[in-house]
Amino acid sequence: MTPEADRLNALARYAVLDTLPENAFDRVTRIAARLFHAPIALVTLVDQDRQWFKACLGLDLRQTDRSVSFCTYTIQSDGVMVILDATRDPLFEHNPLVTGAPHIRFYAGAPLVTPDGFRLGSLCVIDQRPRETFPESDRALLTDLAQSVVTELELRFTQRTLTQEAEARAGLLRTVQDAQTLAEALLGVSQLTNLDLSVEETATFALPLTAHSAGVDWAALLRLDHVMTALTHWTGSAAGEAFHAALPDQLPRGEGLAWQVADRDTPHYAHDYAQQDGAAAAVAQAGGDAVAYVPLGAFHGAQYVAAYALTGTGRAWSARQRELLEASAGIVRQAMWNRHQREQPVPVY
Repeated sequence: MTPEADRLNALARYAVLDTLPENAFDRVTRIAARLFHAPIALVTLVDQDRQWFKACLGLDLRQTDRSVSFCTYTIQSDGVMVILDATRDPLFEHNPLVTGAPHIRFYAGAPLVTPDGFRLGSLCVIDQRPRETFPESDRALLTDLAQSVVTELELRFTQRTLTQEAEARAGLLRTVQDAQTLAEALLGVSQLTNLDLSVEETATFALPLTAHSAGVDWAALLRLDHVMTALTHWTGSAAGEAFHAALPDQLPRGEGLAWQVADRDTPHYAHDYAQQDGAAAAVAQAGGDAVAYVPLGAFHGAQYVAAYALTGTGRAWSARQRELLEASAGIVRQAMWNRHQREQPVPVY
């Protein structure tokens, strides 16, 4: 990349362009204006096509075009750039900021130099009257004030970096905790395979383990034959209790999404349940907004589906919840199949 591209990348790293005014930067312009008896003091940042003011005292502007910017030249210098009378300077005498408002005559700008050497902009003071001199002591003082601006930028950058790192660590911790919760839930479900349980008992005992770990409001084991019946249910909140209380005891064949899930033998996660094709009016009226159906297989002439619900509007199934519901269903399905096979009569030859 070019040096200018590197400089612009450094400027972007500070994420300060187009931010709101901040007292830390405004304070520097107030101090500079008083120290140098200047009506205008600016903290400027030179972007690709503009000069933007992070702090601005004595002007109503927030930015100017870079092509007319004095600070564009300041960031090209190693020290303070001083123009005692812009009307007599061949570089600026025809500049619209000199010939028109704000009628710049005197300008002194110290570059904002980052620790790694990039010049982001300047701290400058401006007067509408020319001056005879700007001594070395004033240049040194203006440079020190400019460095205080850079220090403030560095503090903001460090704080933002630390915040991002903290958020990343928190996200990683949540991921680890979710993985641990998933592992513990699946371990609990898998241990059911060691028990001598019937097909329906296996699913019944697994349901609360899965539902609790998934953080759902309601769960039920559905048996589908000539009607759909909830063999058992679990609720994790008052809303879940209310949802269950509003549900009918049975639904006739074909009514509701569970029949479609059982026939297709694939999970289905419904968001805004009432708008789903084939949704049961009774379930929609009960307040189920996000409802999940996970098939468990067909045994003894009946189909089994694990159903879960999140109540309240705007709810949605997360990737973690889907992973848990489907992994648990896989274990339960295998356990039910194993028991079903053991229950089959041994052929006599």
